[in-house]
Amino acid sequence: MLSVGQFFSRHTASFLISLSTVSIAAFAASPGYFLGGLLFAGTYASSTTLLKHRQKKKFMQIAGITKEEYKHIETQLTAANKNIQTLSQNYLRVRSVSAFKQLLEMTRISKNIVKMVKTDPRKFYNVEQFFYAHLPSAVELTDKYTMLSRQPVKDKEIQITLSKTRETLTELNDTIQIDLKDALSNDIDHLQMEIEFANRSNLRRKEQLEWRGDDK
Repeated sequence: MLSVGQFFSRHTASFLISLSTVSIAAFAASPGYFLGGLLFAGTYASSTTLLKHRQKKKFMQIAGITKEEYKHIETQLTAANKNIQTLSQNYLRVRSVSAFKQLLEMTRISKNIVKMVKTDPRKFYNVEQFFYAHLPSAVELTDKYTMLSRQPVKDKEIQITLSKTRETLTELNDTIQIDLKDALSNDIDHLQMEIEFANRSNLRRKEQLEWRGDDK
């Protein structure tokens, strides 16, 4: 769940630490190229591991989650990204324009949910069923749908199955949209509180100005 920026900052810091360590060692003991290279590699690996551990610890403290929760959510995010990749591949395989648009929308919403949970892991508990059931079901259905839709022979039974699958995918798409709203629920509540506070402050300020105007 660490960001790309944290990745680069971690490795940049490790490189500078390793370079400084080798420079000091070269000045003090002249270890030579081989030992110097080993010292650089060892320092780089150990400092990168330590910095990553510190970044994760700080992230967990800010997010208010435990180490076990972090690992579990990270595992779910990894699985979700794989499922989203499969969805992306499937909507390029379907031959129906409506199915293409449907899968494209489902993929876009799923990416947004994953992005929000990655930024704020606490949102995971608002959308657990998205990770456990809704997204995996969407992937399974689209896999079967694309397989059937690409068959050269389409008898009545296959056509009925394809139609039912499209209907189920439509329902799943609606469900995933609700998941997105659930992920945003805390943000919406917070924004509504901010709006209410701002409106009260503006009203209070307006009443103060009117009161001063009456005094004059």
